[in-house]
Amino acid sequence: MRSWGVRILLEPRTGLKEVNFQLVQTIADQQITQDRLNLQLTRLKLMYDFVSALNAAQTVNEIYQIALNGICAALRTPRAAVLSSSANSLRYQESVGIGEDYKQAIEAFFASSMSSVPIKVHPFPHCAVLPSDRTLQAICLQENIGALAIFPLEYERRHIGDIVTYFDTPRQFSEEEVQLTQTIVTYIAIALTRKQAEQALKESQQFIQRIADTTPSILYIYDIEEKRNIYCNQAITHILGYTPTEIQKMGDSLLQTVVHPEDLVSIQEHYESIRHKTLEDLFVHEYRLIDIHGNWKWFYSQETVFLRNADGLVKQTIGSASDITDLKEVETRLQSSLTEKEVLLREVHHRVKNNLSVVDSLLWMQARYVKDEEALKSLTDSQRRIHTMSLIHEQLYHSQDVGKIDFCEYLQRLVVNLYSSTSFNTNQIELKLDIHPTLLNIDMAISMGLIVNEVITNAFKHAFPNHKGLVEVILYEGGDDHLDQQHLHLIIKDNGIGIPHHINFQETASLGLRLVRILAQQLRGEIELSCVLGTSFHFSFPNK
Repeated sequence: MRSWGVRILLEPRTGLKEVNFQLVQTIADQQITQDRLNLQLTRLKLMYDFVSALNAAQTVNEIYQIALNGICAALRTPRAAVLSSSANSLRYQESVGIGEDYKQAIEAFFASSMSSVPIKVHPFPHCAVLPSDRTLQAICLQENIGALAIFPLEYERRHIGDIVTYFDTPRQFSEEEVQLTQTIVTYIAIALTRKQAEQALKESQQFIQRIADTTPSILYIYDIEEKRNIYCNQAITHILGYTPTEIQKMGDSLLQTVVHPEDLVSIQEHYESIRHKTLEDLFVHEYRLIDIHGNWKWFYSQETVFLRNADGLVKQTIGSASDITDLKEVETRLQSSLTEKEVLLREVHHRVKNNLSVVDSLLWMQARYVKDEEALKSLTDSQRRIHTMSLIHEQLYHSQDVGKIDFCEYLQRLVVNLYSSTSFNTNQIELKLDIHPTLLNIDMAISMGLIVNEVITNAFKHAFPNHKGLVEVILYEGGDDHLDQQHLHLIIKDNGIGIPHHINFQETASLGLRLVRILAQQLRGEIELSCVLGTSFHFSFPNK
């Protein structure tokens, strides 16, 4: 009976022990779980602080320092470095815990043409070991480096560089360390890429700003909707005296403040017309602006569309304004001088015309006392030639352009005057003109006028013994298709009896025909003479 009672007492004690053991085991498991959660929370906080520090970094070197601190803490090593590499060179950007002699030795090793170790992108490591090259091993051992691991910095398939961690002995990384290190390296690569892009953008902006500030013209962006300046370079200070800030503070009263009242409406209309443009054209206009001292300056602007709003209307324009005040002053002086010269030239032509009229009158008076028919004929011919030249100067005196003469108008007056001086009427001799508008200088006009005078006068005198026929004058530029603008063609023809065969045009003693040949040669022209159906003179002159 006693042994049975003892057994009953022992069984409860054994069960209690098992319960206590299970309870202890549960508490231990919970503690482990709690420790793991705390470790994860700690690592999450460290990662949060690490990423925040990377985002707050102002320079690439700051990112290097933060990266080294983060990787050293994750792998529990005091030594690490950030490297950049090219085809045959390697360079230390930042390091902690390693000496300068070691870094120089590594850089020299990879820079040496004798190096047989290629620089390449390494896969992500799971352990730290010594490099296989014996020279590199010797360099590492001199620095008391027993193993190293190279972590590639890559972002969007672009290799940015490497982070190298150094250890006293070779070691295997735990799965947790690998995952943590991969996360850290990824964030470092992102931060470096972003910062390098920011620096490149900043350098580009600084470069553009330097160009803008050294440009002698005013560069500006004008908002048509808000009627204010958005940007202008430093040139505005050198030219007008205002700072860019002062211009922008003028707001929508900018145009009314600095633009000349006489130009204000045209500028407002200019921007209103640009507002609805659909093409990216280049717009130009001239206007006056007042400088800080109250002086008006002329500007020449070239603008194009810079920004459109959601409706497709032009919102902003970008342009360049050049100070043309000096050019305008020179233009004004030249215009004044040109006006004076035109007045003088007109006066010269007027006086030449008057002098020729005096000579014409003297010849007419002399002709009244001449009894010899040949002498009288010579005086009459001379009068016609003088009158031909006088018409040129009269027309230039009344012309808008004192350097050029409308030869079409002149030729009509000359031919009509020559026709009127004959005893023919319209029922006897028909006059036909086919003349295209042509501008000639005074020398060419006088020579061609004299040629026309001689040929037509000769036709009126000798071509129509029966006082019936046709005289035709044709003037045009170009070839037979009238497309070649290099030559001027003058054709004078009649359907009269023609020049007798015994008269050689090239060797005739007639003063009129000799004068025609000489004047044509002076103008470097060519003459084609045809006597098949009457007489036809075809002159071809270089069109200067």
